[in-house]
Amino acid sequence: MKRLILFLLLFAVMDLASVASATTVAYWRFDDVDEPSIDTSETGLPVAAGNPLPDSDGQTVWRKAVHDWSGNGNDLTTWEWAWAGFNWSDDVPAAQIPLTDVENQLSMVHTQVMGCCPASMTWSEQSLPGGIDLESITPSQFTIEASFKLDTIGWSHTIVGRDGRDVVADGALAPLYFQVLDGKPTVQFADVSRYWHMAQGVDNVVTGQWYNMVAVSDGSTLSLYLDNILIGQTDMTASGSPDTAMALGTGSGGDWEAGTWTVGRGMWNGGHVDRVYGNIDEVRISDTALAPSEFLFVPEPATIVLLGLGSLALIRRRRS
Repeated sequence: MKRLILFLLLFAVMDLASVASATTVAYWRFDDVDEPSIDTSETGLPVAAGNPLPDSDGQTVWRKAVHDWSGNGNDLTTWEWAWAGFNWSDDVPAAQIPLTDVENQLSMVHTQVMGCCPASMTWSEQSLPGGIDLESITPSQFTIEASFKLDTIGWSHTIVGRDGRDVVADGALAPLYFQVLDGKPTVQFADVSRYWHMAQGVDNVVTGQWYNMVAVSDGSTLSLYLDNILIGQTDMTASGSPDTAMALGTGSGGDWEAGTWTVGRGMWNGGHVDRVYGNIDEVRISDTALAPSEFLFVPEPATIVLLGLGSLALIRRRRS
């Protein structure tokens, strides 16, 4: 056991020393104080706590509200901020991002007081990504990270989603829900072979508390982490799916296109649903399966050792 612990410690240190060159497809920090390309022409107000994020005026005017720090140009816009948008907030999960040591000043926030229907989304047709177009990918592996703090908890709140329908037999389902479902952290998605996969935690989250949630698919296993603790895991090979890459979905509507990624809402039956009332920060999407040492809110080496020991314990239980 001592040798095992020493090995895990060595592995953790080596892993931290060389962060893998994973592809970040989109990274929304909501921390755009020094980002001059944010379009504040409508409000005339600077990027600052208490001011609204720019909105898109439906699908008539594109306004860049959130910068994509991946460099791919998958910027976000928000939907009619007066009733469906967000404000910047200086309430953040941490003053610095542990993985990068970059200062973290702002998140985005929406409450029921501000309106009924928060929504933000990609819109590649208008933003014209210069790199990887997030709306077109069907990743065989992926990692989704986000920090969130809920003001209210109802049946379903989708922190990150993907628009579309007809991805499985139940045509109303969208391709992706990275969410709090009935109080529990959850990730659900459809694959390109029309199989449905889900991983969920056991314990409920509470209002007024920041959480850092991560979903990881390596093509075989779907894992869900909350604050660096593995809380749910699913063997996707047991489904019999020949290809577990994430589905794109089909269809379109007056306020959505298949493949669009959303922050703060989900989709069901071609309609906007699952609103998030509260704060969202540090949303990053990668097209590979990251290790815990590569998460934005990277755990301490000792925590990685505990995660490793916990995984060994799960393996032992399964073998027995």
